[in-house]
Amino acid sequence: MDKKEILISTIGNTIEWFDLGIFIFMVPIIGPKFFPQDAAISSTIEALIVFAIGFLCRPVGGILFGYLGDTQGRAKTLRISILVITLSTLSIGLIPSYEEIGVSASIIFILLRLLQGLSIGGEYSGTMIYLAESASPKNRGFITSFAASGANLGFLFATVIFMMMNCLWTAETINEWAWRIPFLIIGLPGSLIIFYRFQLPETAVYSALKSMHQLEQVPLLTAMKFAPLQLIKILGLTCMSASFYYFFVLYITTYVEHYLGFSKDLALIFQSAVLVIMLFAIPVGAIFGDYYSRKKMMIITTSIMLLFIFPCYYLFQSQSLLLTALGIGIATMISSFDQGNTLTAIVENCPENVRYSGIAFAYNLGNALFGSTIPLFATLLIEYISPIAPYYYLFFMTLIGLTTIMTLLSKNQSMSSVLSPDTLNSQDAPPSYAPQPD
Repeated sequence: MDKKEILISTIGNTIEWFDLGIFIFMVPIIGPKFFPQDAAISSTIEALIVFAIGFLCRPVGGILFGYLGDTQGRAKTLRISILVITLSTLSIGLIPSYEEIGVSASIIFILLRLLQGLSIGGEYSGTMIYLAESASPKNRGFITSFAASGANLGFLFATVIFMMMNCLWTAETINEWAWRIPFLIIGLPGSLIIFYRFQLPETAVYSALKSMHQLEQVPLLTAMKFAPLQLIKILGLTCMSASFYYFFVLYITTYVEHYLGFSKDLALIFQSAVLVIMLFAIPVGAIFGDYYSRKKMMIITTSIMLLFIFPCYYLFQSQSLLLTALGIGIATMISSFDQGNTLTAIVENCPENVRYSGIAFAYNLGNALFGSTIPLFATLLIEYISPIAPYYYLFFMTLIGLTTIMTLLSKNQSMSSVLSPDTLNSQDAPPSYAPQPD
């Protein structure tokens, strides 16, 4: 797999997570633009509800794009997902406001956000599958980790662009027209990626499945019937990675500003630092997984995280800038090493001919349940129970992840269970579902 193919595959995640980050930062501005300001519920809350609904559409998008990926091909599905995200994001930057066209603006905005949620459900999963199936066994973890790095780079770009906008323009200018710029600049890179993705070759795994007539007509139902354990594995592995990612990336600015007493600018700097750490630490963790063993690396990093969760809390509560930065750095580094191996382990432990459907559904469901709910759960736990309560939640999610790794995750790092002679000779199950060795 050459560098150009890696770039074309991963840049879609960069675009999608840039859009996600910009949407989060722009919620206070977007809300009044597309919802009536005299309603009983504030326009900002309405925009947040739309954001949440879009996120909850990810599993639905996983079902749709998963079906396409398993029946029509990985590369073809990635072309469709990037087309949807580019057009929907561009459209948000172009549609008139509520003041101009009334409730039609609200309806169009909601529909576009739903399309974004659906496309994310197919893009991220498709990217990690495409990279894993195209990479050589020696560096599969490292190559697959670029799916996560691409997403982190997109969110980092969103943070930097938002900070630059606040430096270049007044709040009034941003509110009037400049808020549209980040959504519009997606057009050029998005169009280029759409063009270049038509040059992406199909993965050897899918091509072999097609030539051997091993494609499933309804892959998700087949996965639920013959491979439920694999879907449970994916949910279990998603617990820790999703909860930590959304706490330290999405929620960190709110947490640092409102509960630790630091300024908003400093909170954004913390968020940028987290993303930079993850940008480099995730591939490094993946390299160790390729060299030693993904399962061993995940057991080590998850065990260390269990030991460091509560010390990190006390570092945050010190109100010291240095100690807070140290706590965030430790937590981010350890969880990044785990994430560097999680994506590849998920792909390797899912049967090939239902791989896109199984991963896209279960992984997105896990992110919706354990990740997107983190800001809400953490706030409620802090407000109504105790400032330390969210860390018990993170501890519990990490414990589920460790249990999954130790009891369910196979040591197998092969991508060829469908094509192996033992699997092909199985009489009791479809050829994708032979047991993998422990």
